[in-house]
Amino acid sequence: MIIRKIQIDNYLCYYDTNTFELSEGLNIILGENGEGKTKFFESVDWLFNGENRELDMLVSAKKLNETEIGDSFRVRVSMTVEQYGEKSIITKSFLAKKEKANECSTSSFMIEGISENSSGERSQVDGQALLDRIFPFQIRKYSMFKGEAELNIFESDSALANLINLFSEAKHYDKYSEKGAFLREKAEKAVEDSSKLDKKNEALYKKLEGDIIYLEREKAKYLVHLNSTEEEIRKIEGNLQLAESHVSNADALETLNRRIKDIEEKISYLTGRIDENYTTSLFDENWILVNFESFHKEFAEKVSAHSKTRRELQSEFDKQKGIKVGEKKAKAELLNNAIPLPNNIPSKAIMEEMLDAEICKVCNREAKKGSEAYEFMMKRLKTYLESQVTEDNEPDKDEPLFKYDYTNRLDNLSISHEDNLKNLRLIRTIIKELFEFNDDRKKDIEELNEQLEKEKTEREKILGNSSIGAEKLSDVLKNYNAWQRDLKNRNQDQVDYTSKLKSLESELKAKKEEKDKIDTSSANSFLIKTRNILRDIETIFIDTKENKFEEFIEKLQTKSNRFLEIINIDSFTGEISIYKKNRLGKTTVEVQLMQNGRPLYKPNESLETSMYISILFAISELAYETKNEYYPLIFDAPTSSFGDYKTAQFLNLIYETKNQKILVTKNFLDRDKATKKLFIKKDFESVKRDKAFWVKLEEPFNKNDLTTINTQVINL
Repeated sequence: MIIRKIQIDNYLCYYDTNTFELSEGLNIILGENGEGKTKFFESVDWLFNGENRELDMLVSAKKLNETEIGDSFRVRVSMTVEQYGEKSIITKSFLAKKEKANECSTSSFMIEGISENSSGERSQVDGQALLDRIFPFQIRKYSMFKGEAELNIFESDSALANLINLFSEAKHYDKYSEKGAFLREKAEKAVEDSSKLDKKNEALYKKLEGDIIYLEREKAKYLVHLNSTEEEIRKIEGNLQLAESHVSNADALETLNRRIKDIEEKISYLTGRIDENYTTSLFDENWILVNFESFHKEFAEKVSAHSKTRRELQSEFDKQKGIKVGEKKAKAELLNNAIPLPNNIPSKAIMEEMLDAEICKVCNREAKKGSEAYEFMMKRLKTYLESQVTEDNEPDKDEPLFKYDYTNRLDNLSISHEDNLKNLRLIRTIIKELFEFNDDRKKDIEELNEQLEKEKTEREKILGNSSIGAEKLSDVLKNYNAWQRDLKNRNQDQVDYTSKLKSLESELKAKKEEKDKIDTSSANSFLIKTRNILRDIETIFIDTKENKFEEFIEKLQTKSNRFLEIINIDSFTGEISIYKKNRLGKTTVEVQLMQNGRPLYKPNESLETSMYISILFAISELAYETKNEYYPLIFDAPTSSFGDYKTAQFLNLIYETKNQKILVTKNFLDRDKATKKLFIKKDFESVKRDKAFWVKLEEPFNKNDLTTINTQVINL
């Protein structure tokens, strides 16, 4: 089947009539976001699968704006196809009637079909029936894909199985295997009924039937356990594989975080040990006194000198005082033994005259100074005079020389200062040592900070190279260890369940064989033969169906890998594995990328897209082999993860494939920075294609005013 033409009339941004004349091979439709690219895809999807509801949402606003109230126009998507030499036209449309400004009603929804034979004769046919005949819905399901996410149609466990059933010969054996099973069950029942007529083995036969039922239930139970365990293992392995790409980073991050924490704790500890409280603890209280020693020395010397002087003065004072006391004592003694002046000595004055005249007038002899007589007279006069001194009866006032003992206080102060000098001398040492201690700690902290910066830079590198954030990396490591433990446990469960199943199957086989022996000896031989034949027939049908299914899977896998190798040339060395599984009695087909013999559970988006497209191309080829017919594949932006270069490679490779491809992409378009005009990059010239279109909005337009929106279809 080839789509020759798609025509879109008044469908959303496609105002009036727009026609895409398509080629058999690769058709590329370029379009910027919001300019009609996706609306083209949606219009085709509406034609294939759309329903008759909310049709007013599909009407061109520009067409509606230009239409008079009360007038109508048709919204239409039409496809002209060619199949087996005949042309068909399928049109889906409805009538839009303008009721008032910006509002319309819809009616006359219809799907029309026109068949044209090789001689050019046309006939009107049922449109939906025509569509389903030339493009079966089972195939349409695997022909249209919007974005990369929709390519993953194989996540549904039955999707690929249904597709294989559609194309492989296995489906032809379904009815035979079902009929065979029905007949075999009837034959089994007939043999059992016949055997039960023989009463001698009735008890044993009944027990065997019970055992077989029990063993079948046990087998089914353990199959559920095994399937569930295998599914868990697959999920855990997928999680582990995804984590493995991060676990080295997570491990390195945890090591770095631990080192960073240790360094930060050391810095905190050292910072806490630094005491720079110099001002309050030293400067304000004692620092001003560190130069006090010289002043104290001068002070001490002066105090010492002063003290010495004081002692001398005191000593002299005490001496004089002692003399005075002595004289006083002698005087007292003299008074007590007073000596009168000699007779004939009238008075003191006469004595003094005699001394002055150096004559003793008593004896009228000379008494020169220095003579014994003179000295005698002098001594007697002195004694006399002293005896004549008035007795001082007042007690002596024992006045101290120094009323206040400031000197002692000065001495004590000096001594006290001397004692403090030791502490004052230590201030410089203490401060020096404190500065040195703090400086050493600061150097240590500086070195630690440099180390910390290096560790943090290393951590930033790890986080920069990681596709997930720091918190998730930490979670990955925790989960990774937990998943490894879980995987070990589940693997052991798998071994245990498999072993148990083998044991049950062996026991079941033995019970059935034992039951068959009773049947052989008890039941009607004709029934036994019939049962055995029907058993063989059922086995043949089942095996044949399985073989056909397996053959198709093998072909699909081979072809898929051939396409994958073409699409991913030089970029991926693994392969696609397609395999059948039985899940609780239901056959499923699963797809898995393998690399180095190991499942690749979480491939990147580009590789995943390549895998899905490869399978789709393979299915398309197998469909041709089965039905001698290719079906088109229509993709909307399936390669958004590729980039221009890989998209160009991809397009050039799929250009060589045989079926029709319609690919919508925003690649190869760019906007001129100065004029803001869109243009097609030169890279597009190297892209092989059979037809190409550029859908772009007619200018001028206002993106906020849908009545100005009209997508032009430009043939390239």
